Amino acid sequence: MPDSILLVQLGSPKSAEPCDVKKYLIDFLGDPHTLGSPPFFWNPLLKYVIAPVRSKASAAKYRKMLESSRMSEMPLIAHTRAFAAGVGELLTHRMHVAFAFEYGSSPSIGEALDLLVSQGAKKIRVISLYPQRSDVTTGAAEALVREAAKKRPGLELEFMQGFSRKKVWINAIADSIRRFWNGKDKILLSFHGVQQKRIDAGDPYFLDVQESANAIGEIIGVKPIVSFQSRFGFVKWLEPSTEDVLKKMGHDRGSVLIACPAFTVDNLETLYEVDVELKGKFFSWGGTSFVRIPCLNADPLWIRSFAEEIAAEENIEV
Repeated sequence: MPDSILLVQLGSPKSAEPCDVKKYLIDFLGDPHTLGSPPFFWNPLLKYVIAPVRSKASAAKYRKMLESSRMSEMPLIAHTRAFAAGVGELLTHRMHVAFAFEYGSSPSIGEALDLLVSQGAKKIRVISLYPQRSDVTTGAAEALVREAAKKRPGLELEFMQGFSRKKVWINAIADSIRRFWNGKDKILLSFHGVQQKRIDAGDPYFLDVQESANAIGEIIGVKPIVSFQSRFGFVKWLEPSTEDVLKKMGHDRGSVLIACPAFTVDNLETLYEVDVELKGKFFSWGGTSFVRIPCLNADPLWIRSFAEEIAAEENIEV
């Protein structure tokens, strides 16, 4: 058994200021895992053109997100901290728990590893907080942790590769849907998009998405619609897009209940992209009812299930 747990989350700008957003964009979009081996001129283009131009527009979105969610701190940072604190409290007599962000925010992966080492860590179980496996998510997290660990010799690392097959996660998502569902509205599961070429090359993300959706649908007793959001650039992404699905529903004057099972905590993609942009478009297209289910965030039941049946599980597939 490991003596420590490291929870790894994507990250966020530290604030909605353009300078912090710019740094986050450079870190995130500069990682080859994000876009998949971009051309040699990508990093200079990102640093000197794309990030400076996009940072102002993105900062405005983050400010709108904070305003609409009535939060003073970036939600991804606040929810992740609360989640990790809850897991740590439950496991305090068994192992140390730390959390880290891949990009933009603190604590960094290196800072979190230093904390665990100072507490006597020898064997660390690393769990990236992405339910579905992908080189973009779990793969990137593992690569960043391994790189940081090189500067801290003597650590034994154990990586958990996603948890979308875990019954406790499936049940938690299904329960969150049932709390909001009226038995009539169409249920839409909007997952984060991934480039189609990655799936064609063997990335397991789409398989995990399909299995997730099927398992959730079996529990709630209805087959949900699956779509993909958050596209970037001009290459082909997984389809159908969430926007296209919502447009058809709107034109049909439909009502929708939407969940975003690729995200463990609420963030820009849920609180702004879905709750502000897509919701506004849906009603402009003629939709009649739009409800988005919050992510699991720091829900106490989810924290307990995660701590006892995922984080501290004795025999895991790594």
